[in-house]
This record gives sequence, C-alpha cells and structure tokens, in this order.
Amino acid sequence: MSRPAPVLIGFFPKKTARPDAWFGKTSVEEVCSVSNCISSGPDDWTNLWKHNTTWWLFDTEEAAWQVVGEDRRAYDMYAYRLFPVVFDGSNVSPLTVEPSTTGDLSGYDFLGYDLVSHEEGALEFEFTSGHSPLSCNHGFDQFPVNRFCLLDDLDAAWRITGEIACDAKVKRSWEPGPYYLCEVHRKRK
Repeated sequence: MSRPAPVLIGFFPKKTARPDAWFGKTSVEEVCSVSNCISSGPDDWTNLWKHNTTWWLFDTEEAAWQVVGEDRRAYDMYAYRLFPVVFDGSNVSPLTVEPSTTGDLSGYDFLGYDLVSHEEGALEFEFTSGHSPLSCNHGFDQFPVNRFCLLDDLDAAWRITGEIACDAKVKRSWEPGPYYLCEVHRKRK
C-alpha cells in the first residue's frame, strides 16, 4: 500500500503536561500525545456540543477556544492530521477520511507523529479518548521519542504503528486497537 497524505481532521485545546515520576528518567520534556490521558482538555467540553461528531474534535480554532472559557493561557491549541489508514493487527487498510475542517497551519509547529488506539465496538471515535501507547503505556522506554513524547521519523512511525497494532491484537501487550497514525501540530504562542 502506498502511503497516503494526511488529512486535517480538527483542533483541540489541551493543558500540556510535563512528565512526572511515572516517566522516570527520560528525555521527554512535554507530553503532547493525542490522548487526553496525561495532557487533558477542558472539563465538560463534550457537553457544550461544539465539536464534530466524526472525530470529536473541533472544526475551527474558534470553536475549540469557545470550550476553554476565560483562562486561555493554561491551554495550548493542537491540530491533528490523520493518515487515512487503519492499522488492525497485521492489516493496514485504507480509510475514507472526509476533511471535516479546513485551516491554515502556518502558525503551528509540527511536533511529531503519534499513534492512537480506538477500541473496537466503541460507538463514536472520540479521537482524544483513545490511548497513545508512546505516553500511556511506557512506549517512550522502547521507541525513539522526541522531547514531546512523539516520533520524529515518518518511516519509523509507520513501522512502529504497525508493530504495536499487531502486538495489541496477537499478544495483547498494548491497548486494544485498531490504531491510527497522525501528525501533531501545536499553535505557536
């Protein structure tokens, strides 16, 4: 399968966390993973229903900022571009991804690649509620993550996503899949 170009699927505000003692000795300085497990979004953001129901992200920065409230300084704005494929066990299949958003990412920095799980049978694909094994499951101990707990190299990210998806299905050594690979971007302050 040829590698398709990633598609912008939305924006999300998060309080970017620093690694705590659970991370041990690591070069990670900020946890910029897709999941909300460590770096979390605003409280009760889903109850405001400003997100899209495809990815449970926001179609515009403006919509994302509306769920933050008064203290925007505590949050970073992230943008996600998804590779339209599904890594499920040893299978890599195309995924139809209709762009639900448009946006100019020229004010954003590319931080790296992250992989995120989505448990089979879940009704919605709440993108940020999946798990990012690089940060959620100590993947930072096994794989070459950067200071953001993400992968720098696309070839390595593609290979690692496939490896983790396969291990999750066969050995059950990671969160249940399938898995998705995306680019993580953060707005410059």
